[in-house]
Amino acid sequence: MTKPMNRSRNQIATAYAPGSFFTFEGGVGACMAIPIAGDDAALTESTTRVIMERLEQFANAWFERAMSARDNDEQLAAKYPVLPEQCMDVGLLNEDRLAVSPPGLENIRLSKPSNMAFTPAPLTFVCRYCDLFSEFTDLRQMRKSLPSLQQCACSNSNAPDGKCSWEQLDVIFVHWSGGWAQASPSQWNFRDGRAKPDHAICERCGSREFKLNRKSPRIGDWYFYCAKPTCATKKGERWMQRDEATLCILRVTVGTGMTRLPAELNMDATPYRANNAYHVHTDLFIDFQRNETKLTRLLAKDAEDELKAFIANQYGFEMGVITDADVERACIGKPDLTGTLEEYRMHTASIQNLESTIRSNEALRSALSLAIESSQASKCRIVDQLCDKGILAPRTELPDSVSRVLERRRQLFDSRFDPFQLAVEHQLLTDARLNIGAEYVSFKNLDKDLAPSDEREGMKERLERVARDRLHQLGLSDMGLIRKFDLCRFSFGYSRVSSEPVLKDKHNMNMPVRLRMFDYVKDGDDRKRPIYVVQQANQAIYVRLQPERVMGWLESLSCVDPIALGPGQEPGAGILGGTVPMRRFLDRLQEVPHSYLYIYTLLHTYAHHLINQVSAYSGLDVGSLGEYLFPADLAFVVYRNGTTMDLGNLSAMWRNSGEALLDSLLDVRSLQCGTGSLCTSRGSACPDCQMIPEVACVASNKLLSRSVLRSIGGRPPFDKRQGGITGYLDWQGPIALRA
Repeated sequence: MTKPMNRSRNQIATAYAPGSFFTFEGGVGACMAIPIAGDDAALTESTTRVIMERLEQFANAWFERAMSARDNDEQLAAKYPVLPEQCMDVGLLNEDRLAVSPPGLENIRLSKPSNMAFTPAPLTFVCRYCDLFSEFTDLRQMRKSLPSLQQCACSNSNAPDGKCSWEQLDVIFVHWSGGWAQASPSQWNFRDGRAKPDHAICERCGSREFKLNRKSPRIGDWYFYCAKPTCATKKGERWMQRDEATLCILRVTVGTGMTRLPAELNMDATPYRANNAYHVHTDLFIDFQRNETKLTRLLAKDAEDELKAFIANQYGFEMGVITDADVERACIGKPDLTGTLEEYRMHTASIQNLESTIRSNEALRSALSLAIESSQASKCRIVDQLCDKGILAPRTELPDSVSRVLERRRQLFDSRFDPFQLAVEHQLLTDARLNIGAEYVSFKNLDKDLAPSDEREGMKERLERVARDRLHQLGLSDMGLIRKFDLCRFSFGYSRVSSEPVLKDKHNMNMPVRLRMFDYVKDGDDRKRPIYVVQQANQAIYVRLQPERVMGWLESLSCVDPIALGPGQEPGAGILGGTVPMRRFLDRLQEVPHSYLYIYTLLHTYAHHLINQVSAYSGLDVGSLGEYLFPADLAFVVYRNGTTMDLGNLSAMWRNSGEALLDSLLDVRSLQCGTGSLCTSRGSACPDCQMIPEVACVASNKLLSRSVLRSIGGRPPFDKRQGGITGYLDWQGPIALRA
């Protein structure tokens, strides 16, 4: 028996995603979410492509990290090697089950979060008075047994009417394979080529009825014992369960001759409401489907040449000249470009003939120069058309430090940390929102909607002057409201016990955590994996730091790789030349004072600082706000993350408390922490000050430090040098943009 459940789109895509446990209002009765067919999401080709690319990248990052879970112990890794199926759902592996290979679009259903079905789970019950235990494998069996269950005599004299009073057991067993099991005195074993449960029988009297002793405050110390009063034999030292999926993957027969550690098989007992029972996995990106331009082409896998040209032009790197040979190579062998190539050759030949005529008779130069210019213009027009179509890319002269990283960026960076992709997205945001007056309003130049409601003369101008003054003190070149910040969030799978690929120090060893896709959705004859897509256009606050001040502050830190800029180069040129790898889970980060890590930490901490203050003045919960960082452009966005009816809170906040918000960002007390020196010694960021819920943080609360904003003592965790640093807001040294 399953029933449809009505919840908001965001709730269904996350908290009520398939495989999650929950209770309805009142907390009576546990249920599990089950996917059902819903409406398909209407997505553009580019949005669909980004979703599939990000799914593949996430899976690869997870697989790589999980497979290396035991690399820290060579002997353990050799004796108990990690297998691919321990790390990844088979639906995300290739046919040999040795490498990641996500399902194709034909096996995926990109769906709007709509009605999610649910079913009661777990089907385990305990009498409140006598601790008698009862379990069912499915709802049909439970319905069949319900009359006898209701009439079951209770051995406790305090029971009303002498009948057992049943309550659903709120504890389940979970495993890092992604599996779960309801409590049972029966235990799974592997025999006869498959996993089977041993039907529990009392070793002393042969009874099949058991009670559950729940007197210990520690769930792990509960145990089953025989229900016969004359026996009461304990079933094992404590209750336990083995994971069915891991038994099958490792093909382990429990008992004599076991070749794997029991710790790999044993599940954890936990309340179904606990965080470790379910972790949904999502990703998010700026969705430009309403503003498709040639820049969106740069985000495709096969557009590396065009991306190089964009980076070179955007940040002041040298640009090469497109030659006739380049045009020939781009068009040759392509039937649809035969006419274009012939036209280009005709103009080239015309220019050569005219120049030859001029060389033989200089007096004709003035008469023929107009014809040469016309042919040159026609050639340029053809080149521009080929560039716009992505067929031809300008030659670029990027430094080796940038070229090497750009060519390997998909291996070195997760999409959310890829500085080259974020540079393109920032330009797309600039074209689609920041450069359009109706879509973006700077706090230094207010429009009618954001101006003070007080109609007294000069109030608007006064607030603008205050904003300019405060932004200068905050080291910001601009700050304003984006009215529609288009986002696409999608959820595709889950894990249990841990939200990361490695469960560290579990039974004195690291365990690989398995990434699971959502279960199949059946719709007629179709059987596809669902990916739930939520598109939203919420308000956001855009912030850009002062490049000159950032470069000067960075120079004062004496990093191991100071940023140097060439003539005419933007700060982003130096930033991109000094990047360090940042993979999905920010593991293996070099603990070295790199300039790039300082820049990212500054932007990230500043974003959290703004989130905390926006939450205080808007009434929005911290977890309902999100962040998007653009390192190469020294900018970030704090956006309203949700689909509820309070999406105008950011504009209302500015109208009511704009000046107070800016003052709070400058207030030294807003960066103080209740844990004091302890927080400073641990990197100057903790849940009491700069950390926010991990689901809202782009970097899982890593690369944060209050010390980069205020001179509180201490340094970020990656900088192991002694002493404190000068915070960005306190820095007042000389400005130097050029090397």
